[in-house]
Amino acid sequence: MNYKQLLPFMEKEELKEIALQVLNGELKGVKIEALFPFLGKDDLNEIVDKLIEKKEVKVLSRALPFVGQEKVEAIYQSAIDGNLPGFEVERCMPFLGSDRIKEIFKELVKNAAEEDDEDDSDD
Repeated sequence: MNYKQLLPFMEKEELKEIALQVLNGELKGVKIEALFPFLGKDDLNEIVDKLIEKKEVKVLSRALPFVGQEKVEAIYQSAIDGNLPGFEVERCMPFLGSDRIKEIFKELVKNAAEEDDEDDSDD
């Protein structure tokens, strides 16, 4: 039997404690991302905050489908601010709200137009 088979039957508080132990390096052999579907929303948000602090970009990518838009936004903003080196911000796009996607699009178009203007002035 694999430990993952027992996760759906464990209490949320136990799962949070296990996740914190994994984060702190106290528990080996458990993949923290296996816990994501079974953690409570607040507990998962807390874990994600700690993952952002630790710059755990691979694990954060795997957390995206399980967190709310607000937390995805926090991950995205941390990456944009340069606090998550190597994190591919494109991974956030399916999980961001449509208003945020529109803002990002407008900003990209604006930056592209400014770059084109700079290129034209070199001629």
